[in-house]
Amino acid sequence: MQQFKPYYTGQADPIKDFGSKNTASIQKSFRTSDIDEVGDESHLTFFEMLGNFSFGGYFKEEAIRLAHDLFKELELPIEYVTVFEGDSTVPADEESEKIWKTLGVTDIRKKSRADNFWGPTGSEGPCGPTTEIYVSGVEIWNIVFNEYYQHPDKRLEPLKQKGVDTGMGLERLAMVMQGRANIFETDLFLPLKSLLPQELPERIKRIIADHIRATSYLIAD
Repeated sequence: MQQFKPYYTGQADPIKDFGSKNTASIQKSFRTSDIDEVGDESHLTFFEMLGNFSFGGYFKEEAIRLAHDLFKELELPIEYVTVFEGDSTVPADEESEKIWKTLGVTDIRKKSRADNFWGPTGSEGPCGPTTEIYVSGVEIWNIVFNEYYQHPDKRLEPLKQKGVDTGMGLERLAMVMQGRANIFETDLFLPLKSLLPQELPERIKRIIADHIRATSYLIAD
């Protein structure tokens, strides 16, 4: 969502640039913050992030309903969702909890700031509580409600216009859609793994496959 930060703060006009307060993207993403975890069941250095965004358009109810409708359309049963439990500076996200309940989701788990409060990127910027959707024990989609602006001194100021920022990893979605045990058993990785010496340890094959995709993306970009 880095390129969208000015739209949440009002510095840029989404109507002028997109013709709408709402947009969506499929974004190629490269990051090394999880590099030590690559090779497990679900972490990568290169991934494709599916997202929908709203800059003062729709907010919590519409965003959660859109997510629920999509999972219903994909015939993916939601195992459980998480919501922000609140802390000394930000209240609990009771609104999201109520919305999920109206949609028939009963397993709603309350999580701390470490799990269900996103941002900001860097020392300051838009941030807010999140609600996450889990399928087969895997976090598939994270819906961020940008309600605050965090200043460098960690002080939170309510944003004049509230926004939505969601992220759903294509690789994790493929995993649950294809009924695989992990992302490296999907058709995104199996062709690469088949080219490697089969006597290599499984984790090493996963790391090499991830790095091949990541390197190819960086060269192409």
